[in-house]
Amino acid sequence: MKIRTITTGIPLPFAPYQLERAAKFNAAAQTYFESNGYEVQTTRVSSQIWDEARDIDAILGLESRAQALGIDFLNLGTILPGKRSTKTHLAQVVDAIVQTERLFATVTVTTQSGDVASEITKSTADIIQQIAHRTDAGYGNLRFAALMNCPPNTPFFPAAYWQDTRTNFGIGWQAVDLVNQAFTDAQNLETALQNLKILMETEGQKIVELAEVLAREWGIKFVGIDVSPAPMGDESIAYAMEQQLPAYFGERGTLTVAAGLTRTLRSLDLPLCGYSGLMLPVLEDVGLGRRSESGYFNLDSLLLYSTVCGTGLDTIPIPGDASNAQLAAILTDVATLSIRLSKPLSVRLFPVPGRKAGDMTQFQSPYLTNTTVMPI
Repeated sequence: MKIRTITTGIPLPFAPYQLERAAKFNAAAQTYFESNGYEVQTTRVSSQIWDEARDIDAILGLESRAQALGIDFLNLGTILPGKRSTKTHLAQVVDAIVQTERLFATVTVTTQSGDVASEITKSTADIIQQIAHRTDAGYGNLRFAALMNCPPNTPFFPAAYWQDTRTNFGIGWQAVDLVNQAFTDAQNLETALQNLKILMETEGQKIVELAEVLAREWGIKFVGIDVSPAPMGDESIAYAMEQQLPAYFGERGTLTVAAGLTRTLRSLDLPLCGYSGLMLPVLEDVGLGRRSESGYFNLDSLLLYSTVCGTGLDTIPIPGDASNAQLAAILTDVATLSIRLSKPLSVRLFPVPGRKAGDMTQFQSPYLTNTTVMPI
């Protein structure tokens, strides 16, 4: 069983004490969980700096501070619509991503009143395109996303942003192996989902007990587990789901399995946080990449699955010459789903410069697999 991330949320990363304490806590938490038999893949720090005007040099300075403290992943939080400094912050995001390697950020494109923030959506589309054409192969978009109705204190990046009365931490697990174990050789989907619930609650309770010990020792609030299975490379959610599909992921029956998985995750008797739903990150999952390459699903399929799963459109390679209007339309479609269904969704698009639909991506990254660029 692997823990994908232990994420500590702090009010203000510009305060040296807060950032240093978060780094020390993460190191201690990793050691503690590993001494109890868990592999911890990453530790991370999230915050919310987009609440007042900040000089871009101050924001970029967080990169060197994080590096000095051994923090590999630092999330600057989300830019919310309708704030006094929203336009200023939007103008700073591209530099915050392009000029750094460990800073993450997001923009929220839905309003508290339940509307799509159309002007923010257009700006977000432009940000995606600028990042794509100012970073190698568009790789910088790994660290940027558009959010729709996403709650605070989510462990998984880039959606994570801090919003609490004090420092807190949450856990995101890997758990694809649990899905595969529960689904393999199960007589039917109902049995597979029952198996999964038992496995996840048993494993989750162990993690919660350990997390609560840390919370008491450090005086840091534990917000829960994001129980979304987090695929990576060969640990594929597509292959796991195919154990209960008549054929390949993307063919008939996929929506039903996706809905059953998400329903089971939301029913777990555990302290849940974040998405706690089904993730389908095309560029992070070898199985999803291969099924996409073979044409078993497309952007419309993923939009359909978004109605019953957890994250929306995640790490989708699209043509590098996609227009801002096309990107904004995709964001608006997902935002509309999010509002209509009252559920958190997000979008991470990868326009790949110089590539058109059907071309293979050429990412050289331990975090991404390669597949064909998806038509839009």
